[in-house]
Amino acid sequence: MFDGKYFWGALVIIAMWVAVLVIGVVGEGEFFVDSPGGDVSIPVVWGVALMALIGSVVVAGAAFRDGAGSKVDEAKQEEKPIPPTEG
Repeated sequence: MFDGKYFWGALVIIAMWVAVLVIGVVGEGEFFVDSPGGDVSIPVVWGVALMALIGSVVVAGAAFRDGAGSKVDEAKQEEKPIPPTEG
């Protein structure tokens, strides 16, 4: 059955990686690090990709988890009181 949290979780992860793709293709920014051995330039897309990776793990953990709460709910449903005997 359709569950909205799976849809929105997947949509958010796809949007994060599309942003990384767009920044990688269009973005021109770089970080410049001065060091005694020479200058190093790091493209901005590496930082965005790192944040997208962390965000993907967090969103996937929240959206695609079946939840520990469901096991607790099942245990509560199994503990139904026994109806009194007649007679």
